[in-house]
Amino acid sequence: MDFDSYCHPNELRESDKFCIDDVPQLRHYQTMGYFQDIPPIHADLGELVAGHKPGRVTYDEHTITCNLGLAMDDMVVAPLVYQRALEIGIGTWLQL
Repeated sequence: MDFDSYCHPNELRESDKFCIDDVPQLRHYQTMGYFQDIPPIHADLGELVAGHKPGRVTYDEHTITCNLGLAMDDMVVAPLVYQRALEIGIGTWLQL
């Protein structure tokens, strides 16, 4: 789910793991009255990617990730970063 999506609190409570992309940002929004009825946070995305906390470990496990970041910002900035890296000759190609 993202910031503009809505899940009924009962659906959220049925999740086995509730993850978030940015805990401080979530906490900020909670001070504004949003996200008042959510399950405990299992991990942030950095903890999952780094392997510090496990993601889904069984096919039956229900996980929800709430992404609060603004993808539009990423879409605007990424080409600029890429172009600058090409200009100064830095970066590493990753095989996908």
